[in-house]
Amino acid sequence: MSGLLEHPRFIRAWAGQACGAIGDQLLPVTVSLYVLGRGGGVAEVSLVLGARAVALVLCLLAGGVLADRLRRSRILLGADWFRASLLLVTALSLDHLPLLALPIVIALVAAGEALSRPAFRSLVPTLLPETLLEKGNALVSAAQRSAAAIGALSGATIVALVGARTGLLLAAAVFAISGFTVLRLPDTAARTTSSSVLADARDGVRAVRERPWVLAVMSTVSVHLLTGTATALTLLPLIARERLGGELAYGLALAALSLGALPAVVLAGRWKPQAKGLVSMCALVGYALVPLSLALPLPLAGVAVAFAIGGFAVEFFFVYWISALQRNIPGAVLGKVLALDQLGAFALLPVGYLLVGPVVVLVGAQWALVGAAVVVVVTSVACLAVPGVRLFSDPAKAEVS
Repeated sequence: MSGLLEHPRFIRAWAGQACGAIGDQLLPVTVSLYVLGRGGGVAEVSLVLGARAVALVLCLLAGGVLADRLRRSRILLGADWFRASLLLVTALSLDHLPLLALPIVIALVAAGEALSRPAFRSLVPTLLPETLLEKGNALVSAAQRSAAAIGALSGATIVALVGARTGLLLAAAVFAISGFTVLRLPDTAARTTSSSVLADARDGVRAVRERPWVLAVMSTVSVHLLTGTATALTLLPLIARERLGGELAYGLALAALSLGALPAVVLAGRWKPQAKGLVSMCALVGYALVPLSLALPLPLAGVAVAFAIGGFAVEFFFVYWISALQRNIPGAVLGKVLALDQLGAFALLPVGYLLVGPVVVLVGAQWALVGAAVVVVVTSVACLAVPGVRLFSDPAKAEVS
């Protein structure tokens, strides 16, 4: 927190997004376990998770365009209160909803999330000086990961002890609270030089194409989500039920993924290596342990440790990566590029969720998980061959400095 407390507007926005992160993690855990409890299987869980990914893909770029045109605090307020209202209605009518209605609810909530992500991340550099970006982004990640762990454990515990309705009501409450924290936040409207939304989108794409290192990293993360994340998250609730101890084991594994990120954000907030890209991409190799741990006959403790290492790897990478984008991308297109970063990450995720079932039928769950781990390792290392990736900076800028 050193130096950050001198910027109360940042602390205020940070606190709200940390609160909303509880709802972001609590909701998919609650709905996935509710679907399994009503007789659903891998196909139904894939549909729920895939609906969220599809909505993010469809709405993230729109969120980035809006973040560069409107006051970002208003975007955050509207997205949070929309999600709170939707989940309140869903909780009250849960007994009358068919299972196929839940992916629609998840998709609508994810649309609100897609508006929030680029708005908040592009708001951060307007609330902090450049010298505090790593610390600010590390604090954001730490709060979100801590809240995500709370959300995962809360979702699994609530469904097991009380029921899914209570989980949905809790998610609605935390989104409502998150909205209150940005109410009347004194930020200015973002400026854009484009005259149309389509031109805005083209400006963002052009900014990425002009920086091959940015495109390479975005593509690598997208492949990781297609293989490692989609396979592991789809099979985790089933494996948890079969051999890890049940629903609480599902929540514990996800909580370990989040808690493992906490030492990563502390390290990334303090350590400033010259080759930030090199250490970040090497760290991402550790994410391969997430699918690999489910392929091996490990007890719950072993799976939790592997997930914690995976969480460390992802968050260590993420702090340096977001800070690099905030430094290297002009403010007029930053929201769109951040949206494209998220869009690139999630673009193949729905495909991954849909392919998990057929791949498992074809080669078996164990080999599907092992193959996902191999892809994560190979693509992380190969990405370093692109100029600019090792330093997370434009090569020309690196030579001048």
